[in-house]
Amino acid sequence: MKKLLGIVVLGLLWCNILPAKILNIENQILLEVPSSHEYIEYDNEDTRESIEEVTDLIEGLEIKIFLVGPSKYVEFEKAILDGEDLMENKYVKSIMKKAEKKRFKDEVQKGKWFISEAKKIMKKEKIDFVTYALVSNKSLTELALEDEGDEVADMITELQNMNNSELAESTKEIRKQLTLLAGNNKSILINDDMTINLNKFKIAKNEYGKLFLKSNGKMIWIMGTMKIDLMLNLFVTENNDKAYLFMSACYVNCSKFNSKFDKMIKPIISTNTQVQKTTSNISDSGDLAEQLKGLNELYKSGALTKEEFEKGKKKLLN
Repeated sequence: MKKLLGIVVLGLLWCNILPAKILNIENQILLEVPSSHEYIEYDNEDTRESIEEVTDLIEGLEIKIFLVGPSKYVEFEKAILDGEDLMENKYVKSIMKKAEKKRFKDEVQKGKWFISEAKKIMKKEKIDFVTYALVSNKSLTELALEDEGDEVADMITELQNMNNSELAESTKEIRKQLTLLAGNNKSILINDDMTINLNKFKIAKNEYGKLFLKSNGKMIWIMGTMKIDLMLNLFVTENNDKAYLFMSACYVNCSKFNSKFDKMIKPIISTNTQVQKTTSNISDSGDLAEQLKGLNELYKSGALTKEEFEKGKKKLLN
């Protein structure tokens, strides 16, 4: 029962949507989020052990995981991580008190009632989304090269060498493989209790030549007699010699969830695939001031290192 209530309560403490702000996470991640959002780092023992299982495979690899969400939700999550008794939470107490007065005909009805009560509270609180952010000190390119021979690593290396037209065809094949068990080109069967139904699934390079994966859809999670539906957004990319993964979940009031997610990740890296700009294809003609301005924008965005920026500027000035 505690585990069941934990899933319900995870969405209960999210607060009202307020004007946006740029959230700077330890000078490693910039996210545009509602002003009510805060973050914590997952640094409890269980999380550290899970991370170490991955980092031990590659020398020098470091990974940090953060939770980003409304401050009340973040405080709640932190309290649970610190060992607070879930049953002492005021929302859990409220639901349990109501449940004691109910006469359910079976477990299915009870499960539906719990979900309904949770959604009522979430809608009343005008819930927005919660995000899990992962950052590593090595880029996708570095990780792929250092783990050569691994199926996923080799696939990343192959994708890095493709243009967007080739990536579009490869994306179709990868999606087909991920949904092979379901056979419908849509559903990823995680296990007997969890399914992800894909909507958007895109692998491409942006105008700076940075590879990214962007996907959204719905996850269906069966927990005993309870069925939980939540919308998901996923974004994986690399920038400034680091790899980033963002996964956001929304339970209710999700009509603008996809656009909110896109707005949130915008400060990280562009997902525009139309024009590729590097120091190697700077035009030798045209207005010098405009070209210098464009080069400076690339440097500020993180698409160019300081060395690449100086090299490009020298090329223009000469």
